[in-house]
Amino acid sequence: MCGHRVQRYMGFCSECGRAHRWRDDGGLTGAECYRCGWAVSDKFGFCPWCGSNIHEEGYSSDEPLKAPRGFRMDARCDWGCGGGVQYPMKYCPWCGRRQYWNEEPLFEGTCPSCGRGVDDLMNTCPWCGADSTGRDLIPRALTRVRRLLLVSRIKDWDYRILLRPGVSGVDPKYPDMVEIEQRYVVGKRRRDEIPWTMLVGLITHELGHSFLYHHWDWTRTRQFRRAFGEVDKAYRGMDNTWVYFQRRRIAIAPSNHVSAYAAKHPQEDFAETFRFYVTRRGRLRDLFGEFGRKRKGVILFEKFLVLHEYVRALRGWGA
Repeated sequence: MCGHRVQRYMGFCSECGRAHRWRDDGGLTGAECYRCGWAVSDKFGFCPWCGSNIHEEGYSSDEPLKAPRGFRMDARCDWGCGGGVQYPMKYCPWCGRRQYWNEEPLFEGTCPSCGRGVDDLMNTCPWCGADSTGRDLIPRALTRVRRLLLVSRIKDWDYRILLRPGVSGVDPKYPDMVEIEQRYVVGKRRRDEIPWTMLVGLITHELGHSFLYHHWDWTRTRQFRRAFGEVDKAYRGMDNTWVYFQRRRIAIAPSNHVSAYAAKHPQEDFAETFRFYVTRRGRLRDLFGEFGRKRKGVILFEKFLVLHEYVRALRGWGA
């Protein structure tokens, strides 16, 4: 046991992943499910945890009840049978049908495996026991990203990759939490999914945002502002622009940016510069040779030099 606090009727510890079985140890409910062993009421017709039929003549109630002994009513059955259900019951104890809970106000995100609520710092989903971050679904891409950061000699800053529904991005208030749109990995439609090499580019781009927010004081320096501009200027945020993150070659236009998307805002400019720096393993000689062949502007050379020198300074290498 790791000592982490577990909410009653959660199936797994969110810290160590240990499975829990909630028995009627104190004799509060007066019964346990014959199949899963969890506490139930002898008035139930179905186990609310595993869905098994536990009806017993002379004990189980023929009419749906609101809150038999040991349980409370948090909501009515989703299917209108009239019975009361307690959070987080999976099934109605009266009709046996699946129940759905709105957990958005209770948790920061949803588990990529089961869709139930999870928090960003959870290691294990407390409902299904899977990796709550979804990192187990993208091991190849994450291994590649970690390797690229290592060979680029970028010091780890304790970032945390999370597969979440919505859009990929990083909240400036939580700079170490890097959210990746989970439909690219577990999309219901095949065309929603993207190749793992493009996923590497997407993750690296979002890590660029995380790196920048994590080292925000650096953006106030004269060298950074001269290269990238004012990164805290008004940013309209989300758009529907599709970015080809699999590209490893520098775009010909615009002349002062590595890609067209980089020209949208100074923050995107840095994230794209970071992506190319990492995916090209910090090899400035090769990058600068490509800049020269494509007649890129002098300012683009300066962007990579500023990033390169800052990376070296973080590792204590000096100038």
